[in-house]
Amino acid sequence: MRRSRLGQGVAATMFVFTAGIAVLVALAHFSTPGGDPPPFDTIMLLIGSLLSVILPFIAMLGSYGAIIGERESGSVRFLLGLPNSRFDAYAGKYLSRSALLVAATAVGLLVVAAVGFGVLGEPDAVAFLLFTVATVAFGLLFVGFGLALSATLDSETQVTTGIISTYVLFRGLWPVFQWGGLYLTRPDGELGVRPYPEWYFYLGRLDPLNAYVKVVNVLFNDDRFHPLITNPQAAELDYLAVSTPYAVAALTVWLVVVPVVGYLLFVDKDVL
Repeated sequence: MRRSRLGQGVAATMFVFTAGIAVLVALAHFSTPGGDPPPFDTIMLLIGSLLSVILPFIAMLGSYGAIIGERESGSVRFLLGLPNSRFDAYAGKYLSRSALLVAATAVGLLVVAAVGFGVLGEPDAVAFLLFTVATVAFGLLFVGFGLALSATLDSETQVTTGIISTYVLFRGLWPVFQWGGLYLTRPDGELGVRPYPEWYFYLGRLDPLNAYVKVVNVLFNDDRFHPLITNPQAAELDYLAVSTPYAVAALTVWLVVVPVVGYLLFVDKDVL
């Protein structure tokens, strides 16, 4: 029952942060007859920016109990009993948690599409489709984190701590590492002087939250200033690290590597 309520909570939260925003925008528009509809790009940039903050935590929360919950309840013996292999158990948990997140995201984005193409100004079908793909990949990336933590740590308390630590790492500590690198490599008085070295952006856009925001910013803001990422100046625009392909590659690497590493650690772990 608890897992069912958790799944419902994950789905409801995703719905609020996608469909809920779109519905509020539609209501605001219809409550002021004759006014111009808000631009599609503006609303999509808002939704994408909010998802960059909340989706990682939602995705990890939805998958954190996948395996550790089975261990603490004692049902892991049935989970790993014949004919199930560890790969079967791990893949099954990943697919089930992914399906829940994808379904909740899809329902929310369908409402966004209905509002966007029915109410908002100058909707862009291609940009919306690419945004949907990027958002699903971004969410699944953190499902992988949640599952890997659930499979490799030894208690729900540890997994919860791991989820919070992962979020804090990407949301708060990553920029600290970037600035720490500048502090160690630059003379006194030149810490914040632009242009920044190329490695600064390679490191920054490797953060999956930053990579996702970069993609959203390109789709709906013409890659102009965005407060959630370091924006390159003219002398930095030629860096491969600030390009869209690099951001897409960073998301792809995290999406693949995290669940694979989690599984490899799970294979050799004593969970019985």
